[in-house]
Amino acid sequence: MSKYTVCGYDMEILHSRMLEIATEVDRICREQGFKCSLYGGSVIGAVRHNGFIPWDHDIDMAMPRKDYDKFVKYMKTHPNEKIFFSNYKSEKRYPNSWGKVRLNGTRFVEKELKSLTELNHGVFIDLHPIDNTIPLFLNFQIRFAMFWSCVGKVKSGIYSGSAKKAAIYRPFSLLPYSVINAFRSFGMKMFKNFPTKYVYKIAHPNNGIYPIPRETFEELIEHKFEDKVFFIPKNYDEFLTKRYGDYMQIPPESEIYDCCTSIVECKL
Repeated sequence: MSKYTVCGYDMEILHSRMLEIATEVDRICREQGFKCSLYGGSVIGAVRHNGFIPWDHDIDMAMPRKDYDKFVKYMKTHPNEKIFFSNYKSEKRYPNSWGKVRLNGTRFVEKELKSLTELNHGVFIDLHPIDNTIPLFLNFQIRFAMFWSCVGKVKSGIYSGSAKKAAIYRPFSLLPYSVINAFRSFGMKMFKNFPTKYVYKIAHPNNGIYPIPRETFEELIEHKFEDKVFFIPKNYDEFLTKRYGDYMQIPPESEIYDCCTSIVECKL
């Protein structure tokens, strides 16, 4: 039993549900030959705790763009009774540029998305595409993709930025979702056909904007995670140190992020 809770549920129950999703994604990727690894804090969990960070409320996984796009197509043509893949192709008003793999039969409603009642709101893990980039153009690539992401949020009625910025995006939000998403995809994939040395998580830039060596998401090793085994970057120490600093140091209780404020409804 954990001392952490979410919506009145023991955190370990949420962890078990997310582990079901990650295990199914890993199974599909291994069978289909798609590269897929744990990402971000989930890699810290693997190397520091051999599983979940005790207070963490999600699992992050990442795939090189070519494998991510194959996964998207696979999920569209192979309906799965256990999981559903949410992205802006499978759900018109889905706002994020990355996908969420959701566990059918559950509910885990984020405050930001609660008004989008038609979406699948199941317990989820985040699945991030990793896109090619050229360092000189990285900031432009991110700004372009994020511009169209914000336009999509305005169109969906969930944009939470300033009124001034919303006024800039609003005229573009009159375009069909298909056009908005085409521009968004172009921003993320503009160097897709170039053999670039570097990549980045254009879909969700956070924890610093800097080019990441391509091999980080292509040269993988297996690592224990709870009672399962998942792939993580072979150069995980370099990756985590650049991103988090001394990642083996457990933060004080006062700095632990409370996930529950962003969740408004649960059924695990």
